[in-house]
Amino acid sequence: MSVRKRPDGGWIADVTVGRRLDGSPDRRTETHRTKREAEAAEKRLLLLKEQRRGKSYGSITFSAFVDGYFWPQRASLRPTTVKGYERDIRLRLRPAFGDVPIEDIDRLRIQRMISSCATRKVATNARETLSSILSLAVEMGAIPVNPAGFRYSYPEPAEHPDDHFGVWLSTFAEIQRVLDWMEEHYPGEPEERMCVLGLCMGLRKEEALGLDWETVFPAERRVQIVQAYTQGEGEPVLGDPKTPKALRPVPMTAHALRRFEAWGPGEGPVVTDRFGRRMRPSTARKRIAKVFAGGLAYDDGTPLPRLTQFSMRHSFGTACINAGIEVARLAKWMGHCDTSTTYNRYVKPKLADLSGDAGIIDAAMGT
Repeated sequence: MSVRKRPDGGWIADVTVGRRLDGSPDRRTETHRTKREAEAAEKRLLLLKEQRRGKSYGSITFSAFVDGYFWPQRASLRPTTVKGYERDIRLRLRPAFGDVPIEDIDRLRIQRMISSCATRKVATNARETLSSILSLAVEMGAIPVNPAGFRYSYPEPAEHPDDHFGVWLSTFAEIQRVLDWMEEHYPGEPEERMCVLGLCMGLRKEEALGLDWETVFPAERRVQIVQAYTQGEGEPVLGDPKTPKALRPVPMTAHALRRFEAWGPGEGPVVTDRFGRRMRPSTARKRIAKVFAGGLAYDDGTPLPRLTQFSMRHSFGTACINAGIEVARLAKWMGHCDTSTTYNRYVKPKLADLSGDAGIIDAAMGT
């Protein structure tokens, strides 16, 4: 009975309007002084029930949803992804939405969170993490739409120097000069091995650190990428590569083959620390920085380019495009899911390269 009289003379409107996220009934009970008021409340609750028919609505705060539903259903995320999500949730999302019922997170609240971020990148990462959480809430019927998927205004992007993420070399002549210098000054050392794997073969930094000798095949002039060594929350983790396309064979260039033959054959990881253990990502980053941000120079006094593990792979992609390699082939080599990624995110022509293209246009126009 939806409306019933209480022993003390009051009236109760009692309606189950749906189910909560844990499967329990979402029962709404209201007490009123008169039967007429209780019947009006019953009609209102029945309308709410009709609106929510087939959905599992129920009030749950953002923090409770994250802890109780989001993390348990995202147990297979890559360690680096988990680390990013945890950072965004701890620093941005819980302070903004922690005790807010998840159905009350709207565009205004989200815009306030975005506007409070110091940089565009921080704001973008936080919104994308929120969108992933609210997408699950939509799938589970907790909310009808994902408000984090709308357009928002972001802080102005921070201005960085051109080499903020490291210098991108654009020709194999530049790359070969670096490789020759590394072979002379760091033969067989982890620094040289990371340069060969990044500059000469285009491996991601986590792929280079995850490479084992058992997946190196000099006779076939290839290495097989089967795993990646990434920095998770706490200790580094050896796991699957970034995407299914990253599970791939990577050809060896002549320089890479010669250096692998000089280094090996070996056992275990190709890039190791001084104890023979797989080199940690943080250690690898510091070792590369010591070489390329330490004021070292070529024999003619020209400073070494400020390379990073990030820019090595990008330099390889840029040099391949400038050498005339088809983008579809390069995408397969680098383990990209589509060619647009190769063009838009991993190839960065220099102004000098673009100036050369202007010369081609001038010649075609007869000027």
